[in-house]
Amino acid sequence: MGSDYHINHNYLLDRMLSGELTNAEKEDLQNYIQHSFQDEELDLLMRKHWSGLEGKQVVEDELQLQILRNRIISRIKQIKNSTNSEHRLFPSGWKNYVIRVAAILFIPLLLGSLFVFHRMDLQIDQMITSGERVAANPGSRVHFTLPDHSEVWLNSGSTLEFPLSMNRQDFRKVKLSGQGYFKVAKDKKHPFLVETDGIIVKALGTSFDVSCYDNDNQISSTLEEGSIALIDLNGNEIIRIQPGQKAILDKTTHILEVRDVDTLLTTSWKDGKLIFRNTSLPDVAKQLERWFNCKIHVDPELLKSGLSYTATIQDETLGEVMKMIEISTRIKTKIEKREVYINNKN
Repeated sequence: MGSDYHINHNYLLDRMLSGELTNAEKEDLQNYIQHSFQDEELDLLMRKHWSGLEGKQVVEDELQLQILRNRIISRIKQIKNSTNSEHRLFPSGWKNYVIRVAAILFIPLLLGSLFVFHRMDLQIDQMITSGERVAANPGSRVHFTLPDHSEVWLNSGSTLEFPLSMNRQDFRKVKLSGQGYFKVAKDKKHPFLVETDGIIVKALGTSFDVSCYDNDNQISSTLEEGSIALIDLNGNEIIRIQPGQKAILDKTTHILEVRDVDTLLTTSWKDGKLIFRNTSLPDVAKQLERWFNCKIHVDPELLKSGLSYTATIQDETLGEVMKMIEISTRIKTKIEKREVYINNKN
């Protein structure tokens, strides 16, 4: 450390977190960080005091630190693009450079309340963030808020890509793989678009579900509130659906079907429930696979039997669900690690 600044930085950081830091102390702390810390020390300092914010209203966990770093990187990129004609975004050792800039900006950002983050009701090990991408791990569901204040729920094995600058673009466009539920913040000047590998769902202010898993042969969208339009990848509007309707696009035939449905059956997963109402056994197995992150093997004869299942699953374990199915149907089940076998009873 340098010798020009001899202050108790831990004491000042604690005062900062408690809101007791004076303007003079704030200036001392900023100068100290700018001149006295090496890159590794800066990173350790940030992590230590970031973790000390647990329970505070400003930020709550290391996930928010990652988002803050991403926003700082985005700001640096804008500055570099406007002042430097070189194609290279960062010089050699840019990671350390970003860490230093993030640490220097960290104090005034917090003190000035320039960044206010929404709480995310998930554990950090259930969610992966990489710049502008959020993913729900298999067997988990996540809930978060986009930069435009729209809420998103992602189902098991799903990912969403979005621009951090979406508020400054003509369209608020996100890209979904898997299943997501969207509660869109109203903004008539900036339509909200959900892009999948087959269609685009356009909404202004509304609540709807989109399902587009790679291993499904269909893409579907279920509308709860408002109005949405389905658009092909060339930008042509295909159809508009109303609340209580579900649009289903067959990936192979490209045939679009619109049904009147009980939307709760499609969207209950975001509230931690699976609701089956005379649901076919193949569909039940597919949803349970994602819910419990397991592989379910169904006897081919049962797949053609027309068996259906009615139940509501919330806090039950995989074993308990299998027992429920056995009691209500003429099948037997066996679980071996993460493999489930469903067969006819002898």
